[in-house]
Amino acid sequence: MNAYTLTSAELAVLMDHMTGGRLLDQTAALTELQVDEQALVAAEENLLDKGLLLSLPFEQVSGVTSQLANVLSAALSPDRVCVVRTIHPDHTDPPVIFSFTSESITRNQVDQNGQHVFTEFADQDEALTEILSTGRALEAPKRSGTAKPRLVEQLLKDAQRLVMLMVVVDPAEPGAAAHSLAWVETDAGLWLVDGASDGDTPVATPVAIAGLRDRIGSILEGRVS
Repeated sequence: MNAYTLTSAELAVLMDHMTGGRLLDQTAALTELQVDEQALVAAEENLLDKGLLLSLPFEQVSGVTSQLANVLSAALSPDRVCVVRTIHPDHTDPPVIFSFTSESITRNQVDQNGQHVFTEFADQDEALTEILSTGRALEAPKRSGTAKPRLVEQLLKDAQRLVMLMVVVDPAEPGAAAHSLAWVETDAGLWLVDGASDGDTPVATPVAIAGLRDRIGSILEGRVS
């Protein structure tokens, strides 16, 4: 698992190199990114020191390292993207984005210090574990084998968290296909929001972690209608 933590200025410099210098050729872009030219110069020096930008002796910067380029390319132009939102009784966590390409699977999030954290996973199985971990599903108590479906509005009264997940295939396409899934965690375990009762009131069924993992995997692989 490879991880990169970047400031906004460092990310802007990397993106500029990857787009052939087109990103920062206008003053408006600097304002939108909330960085100035001095910060960009310092960021480029830091990236060279970290070995994330390549240079040849007596020459200018030549480009982004191939491994980091794959990670950023996955975040910029994914074949599939999975967005995870975790809602607590008193707050909502920032969204965590998982991006999938044939070259890389990455997680992209902003930490509490406002830095951009990119993590690359070895395969989809590792990414699935991280998706469940993001929603704290791996920490949930085991459900009772006799538990019955319940109305979501009843579960939410005592829920530790509600996790909402959306997967979009070919997100750059106008008619991109999207699939969503949600689960609730209570003291009794995990509940998959899966269907509706009379009057279209959402209901949730108890689900084991293994079952939830399989369901998410099916959505990621396009095995759901």
